[in-house]
Amino acid sequence: MDSELRFDTDDPEFVRGFEIGVMWERLNTQGSCHMAVSASNAEMVMRVAKVAGCQFSGRDLGDDRISVELH
Repeated sequence: MDSELRFDTDDPEFVRGFEIGVMWERLNTQGSCHMAVSASNAEMVMRVAKVAGCQFSGRDLGDDRISVELH
């Protein structure tokens, strides 16, 4: 998230929660989502997809980032 928005905390758990919050909002407003997230959020992406009834795919971007698409 450094290139998009700098937070006032370096806590990785805050960043993970923010990413999932953005994903959740996009799914609820647009019905789909394509974004890069921390690789440590892979399990949460799968959980969000299951609850939302979405299909998902992902690919490794390197540097502990993954690109995910939910639709």
